[in-house]
Amino acid sequence: MNRKVWIILLSILAAALQTSSGGSWAFGQDGQALIRAIDEQQKKIQTLAADFFQKKETSLAKAPLVSSGTVKFKRPDRVHFIYSKPEQMEMALEGKTIWIYYPIRSQAEKFSFAGNKRVTQYLEPVTGIFQKTFGQLAETYHIGYRGEELGHLYCFRLQPKDDKVLQFLSRVDVWIDRASGAILRFEMIEANRDRLLLEFKDLQINPPLNDEDLALRIPPTVKVLEKISP
Repeated sequence: MNRKVWIILLSILAAALQTSSGGSWAFGQDGQALIRAIDEQQKKIQTLAADFFQKKETSLAKAPLVSSGTVKFKRPDRVHFIYSKPEQMEMALEGKTIWIYYPIRSQAEKFSFAGNKRVTQYLEPVTGIFQKTFGQLAETYHIGYRGEELGHLYCFRLQPKDDKVLQFLSRVDVWIDRASGAILRFEMIEANRDRLLLEFKDLQINPPLNDEDLALRIPPTVKVLEKISP
């Protein structure tokens, strides 16, 4: 899979996790109550906007790949990233289609994932993290509550049970804001030890957003290169 698009997909999924619905699982009575409380908080999140910091550590690069910008999210599946560093880039997710636009280069790309089995193989175990309840995830993931950090963050770790999934995904750690239920930090560790870290700051919960606010505005003079899959 194209590594650039894979990184972007993971970023999208991290943003999607902000509005995922939790559930209850066998953490004991206190743990179940905590999950229910987080679930109720996250159900109230319909839109969000935030600044983000992203760091990708990969064996293919000597130094971490660092980027930053802003992100907007709207239920159920619309995301708009604006990367300001290291290169200006915009990315929008609309259903099963990703649009990428490089203003300085005057280039644009469109990726469609509908019916692509290879992409589904990569994404299904990951999207499940963001779309299912904790109880449902317990069927395919070992879920552990790691406690509180800094006095205001709940930390959870998800590890795949399926050996096939473990071939490319080792674990996912998430840090949830105690006050709002929103994800403030997300780290994915791949089987090859590559890491993706995504942190959200200055989070706005439920700002007024419509679909147009999350759409790319690609000038008609820019040719869009269409690709069936990355």
